[in-house]
Amino acid sequence: MECDAAGGGSSSSPLSLPDGSFSFLFASERTGYSHLYLYTYIAGHTKNSNNGGGEARLVRQISGGEWMVESIAGINMNHDVVYVTGTYDSPLERHLYALPLTNRFLLLQQQQARGEVSTVGDNEDVFIDGCGDATCGTTDSSVGVRRGLQQVMDTFRGGGESQRDDDDVTSATSSRSGHKQQQQYYSDFDTITTPLGPSDPIRLTIDPGMHTIVMDKACRVVVDTSSDLGRPTSSRVYALPVGGPFRRCVSMMEGTNGENSSNSAATTRAGLTLLFALYDAAYDEKMGSSPSLATNNTSNQYMVSTASIISNGALAAQSASSFAFPAPDILSFPTSDGTATLHAALYRPDPAVHGPGPYPLVCAVYGGPHVQRVNRSWSQCADMRAQRLCSMGFAVVKCDNRGSSRRGLEFEGAIRRRLGRLEVLDQVAAVRQLAMRGIADPTRVGIYGWSYGGYLAAMCLCRAPDVFHVAVAGAPVTSWDGYDTHYTERYMGLPHENQSGYRESAVFDHVPNMRGKLMIVHGLIDENVHFRHTARLINRLIAAGKDYDLLIFPDERHSPRRLRDRVYMEKRISDYFVRNLLGTSQVENQHRNGMNDCGNISGGVRPMAGHL
Repeated sequence: MECDAAGGGSSSSPLSLPDGSFSFLFASERTGYSHLYLYTYIAGHTKNSNNGGGEARLVRQISGGEWMVESIAGINMNHDVVYVTGTYDSPLERHLYALPLTNRFLLLQQQQARGEVSTVGDNEDVFIDGCGDATCGTTDSSVGVRRGLQQVMDTFRGGGESQRDDDDVTSATSSRSGHKQQQQYYSDFDTITTPLGPSDPIRLTIDPGMHTIVMDKACRVVVDTSSDLGRPTSSRVYALPVGGPFRRCVSMMEGTNGENSSNSAATTRAGLTLLFALYDAAYDEKMGSSPSLATNNTSNQYMVSTASIISNGALAAQSASSFAFPAPDILSFPTSDGTATLHAALYRPDPAVHGPGPYPLVCAVYGGPHVQRVNRSWSQCADMRAQRLCSMGFAVVKCDNRGSSRRGLEFEGAIRRRLGRLEVLDQVAAVRQLAMRGIADPTRVGIYGWSYGGYLAAMCLCRAPDVFHVAVAGAPVTSWDGYDTHYTERYMGLPHENQSGYRESAVFDHVPNMRGKLMIVHGLIDENVHFRHTARLINRLIAAGKDYDLLIFPDERHSPRRLRDRVYMEKRISDYFVRNLLGTSQVENQHRNGMNDCGNISGGVRPMAGHL
């Protein structure tokens, strides 16, 4: 199927684009959030010169707003739809959405509802549907495209036959002859009307939480792997609506007009149809779910039993109390300067066992770029270290500071050229929030992290010594002049152009401020953060006369992989927090209650070489 490159229906001045022209989707953060834009490349034409180089014209912005498109799941030309995953509903969730590709009718309807335009006139360019007959529900593999800019461009090709095999896709990119006549919003190559604005997405996944989508090439079936707080991971196969998510909406418009048709269309948009379940951890005996929910062994009986928990397309989520891993509370609060909102996951000790609080607090941190640790997924419940510390009487909090992902360019780029400053301020804000709410004891606060998190754990102990009293820094970057250039220079710039930033972002100059307890954990053959980082930090600690503890794994890389080493490390970490944050009476209670599974608490942590 040929793409209507200008995104419209009828036009008074149809043009035939030159051979070699094509349309493509382009992802950009120009608005501060990652969104999709539809462009048409006009071969051999440049507005301000006659060199024949060609130029790309913006046809329309596909998506927009204070949310981000994370991936393209699929494109169906016949149904005029691009399927994307993103954060439209919440940065704590990921859902599958449908956006009209070139459908101006839906766009104008939404603008009319918002009062941006008065009415949809008779002369407006309207793209009713990419397929106007009864065969619209039977799409073949040439109609849909999964992921990849090259594939997107191939589908929006400027010439060639309407259907072709996958083997023809590559060859077609090099020869774009025989381009069909296409409807344009250009009156000529040098004049273009204002590009169409973004449309509101239609959410297709119903259940809250994090969804990972795999769509077949024809955009007919999706595998949805999802989870939520209190709902463990499941994988289900769904059918996309026949005729596309906008098909029924547009059909309702035909033969009617006015406000009633708009309301009717809004209530008849088709969604996903459950075909069967591949797996649901809520019904896995290993999860310790209720025996009454156990299923039979045969696959057909399993599918029927799983389908029986579907109610109006929504999963009947199991209560978190059915499992051994209670879900944390999700909190939101402002940064200390009030410029942004932070999200945190709080694990509370059982008040029946450990009293009403306030509790000693342990912060679990990563905090670096391209990572989000707080979201609505089962991984929050399955955080074994956090759950174990919580069962021992610690409140545990994970806070995504500025610099974390999935929040837009301003939030993520706030730490640029000055790593280790705003991240520390935001972790301090989380501690103060919990202390203000009576949850955390501000005199007993610890922090742990690995890699970038190890770096921040050390920085918090050194830059906020009045707030943090104990830190476990795993494989920490201690100075950015010694880390990978391809990573460091992306965020810090070149060392000779940002000397003050590199100096301030290193742990070294802040070591004299450290007053708390620090344990460094590192593998001697770490291929990512080389052990040299720890060695350089130890030299600075010795020079400043600061106490430290060191836990080395001679045969481990960036993170312990052998079970023996991993168990030993977890015991030592929990031992360190118990010894330095829990009072003497509470340590004795740990012994009496038979909870001394975290190593030799009474003996404490042995002083390692270099411990002053």
